[in-house]
Amino acid sequence: MKEYVEIYNAFGKDKPEEEQPLYHMNCAEVMLRAANDKYNFNLSEDSFRMLQGFGAGYYCEKTCGAFSGSLAALGVLYTEKRPSDQAEMTKVSKLLVKEFEEEFGSLNCDYIKEHHRDPETGCNPVKIRAGEVFNRVVEAIENEK
Repeated sequence: MKEYVEIYNAFGKDKPEEEQPLYHMNCAEVMLRAANDKYNFNLSEDSFRMLQGFGAGYYCEKTCGAFSGSLAALGVLYTEKRPSDQAEMTKVSKLLVKEFEEEFGSLNCDYIKEHHRDPETGCNPVKIRAGEVFNRVVEAIENEK
């Protein structure tokens, strides 16, 4: 996922500096877009717009947007059509929480920013590492099959 995350981390950087904030994508959107590209989900632009409220931990530094976007992407990969007991998605969700907490020490944006955010590139390194966590979760689930 790293190469896809890096594409969206750099989105709009080719624009004049004063316009760059207009092209910013929050952590949740970057993660879903990266997974969309990697796994060919063919999601609509509306799918990404739905994630705007998840940026910066719901814009109040609660649950990390990179976590939320990763969970949304895993939902596309592993949610079964109904009728279903959703056992696979339950397992995937629990594994993502475990792996994310091990990687970052918390799911909370404020904690992650304090301990893992880069002063110059912001949460870009967090999103790259979240992509690595995402890959580990997918690999673990696929290896169980």
